[in-house]
Amino acid sequence: MKGRFQATAVAALGIATLMFAWVGAAAAALVTLRKGTTEGIYVVFWALLPAIAVAKFAQDVGPLCMLLVSAGAAIVLRNTRSWPLALVFSVFGGMCTALFLQQFAQDYLAAILATVQPMLDQLRSQSAGRLPQILTGDIAAVIGSSTVLWSVLALMLARWWQSLLYNPGGFRTEMWSMRLPAVATVVLVAVMLLIGRMGEEFRFWGVMCLLPFLAAGLSLIHGVVGRFGLGRVWLVVFYIALLLLGPLWGLLILAAIVDSWIDIRRRLSKTA
Repeated sequence: MKGRFQATAVAALGIATLMFAWVGAAAAALVTLRKGTTEGIYVVFWALLPAIAVAKFAQDVGPLCMLLVSAGAAIVLRNTRSWPLALVFSVFGGMCTALFLQQFAQDYLAAILATVQPMLDQLRSQSAGRLPQILTGDIAAVIGSSTVLWSVLALMLARWWQSLLYNPGGFRTEMWSMRLPAVATVVLVAVMLLIGRMGEEFRFWGVMCLLPFLAAGLSLIHGVVGRFGLGRVWLVVFYIALLLLGPLWGLLILAAIVDSWIDIRRRLSKTA
């Protein structure tokens, strides 16, 4: 945050390293959140150079897509101060990423599919053919979902940095209170249902719409534990259970949907 050169260097170097591309995207998002769209675009512009180079020479469009979507989400968050809108924008960015690849980069998707096909064939043989045949549209969905996930994580990291520097405790307050409004829930569910009717190529695209519900569900859990002073042990137990019990993910999504309509934290506060 000392100047353009430092911010640009961190963002560009992070993007270029692949493994820490999300840190580079977070650096660009931090500049946007703190100093505004103009300064953010300046940093993003120079970070685009290594991102494009990675896409061209390393055949990995992930850093490029993540940089653009996280920067856009940062602009939305700065201007609206709404995490739900930023999450919805990230889903939109992931959808656009998958759609662009599906329409204009079939060779790229086919190359990725050819690379992972031996592993997929082995899994199909082990599952006695129960594993569905993977299509290029499924690869596009994976890249789109990854874009949404890592863009949101980069934005959260940027917001956490901003809180540490300028507003201690602000990030925790935001995360404890984040919930999807009912309108956003209806839109996301409607998009999932529409995508489900678009054909086999789009069968996994709806996963992108689930990510905001997961973020809101985790926020609900953290908010309840934090506000009632239950201690971190409860969070540790919850995350262990989340890793071991698959159905718990569905319950987390359902809790986020219900919370968007009845505001569970507010109701619990009234009864406490």
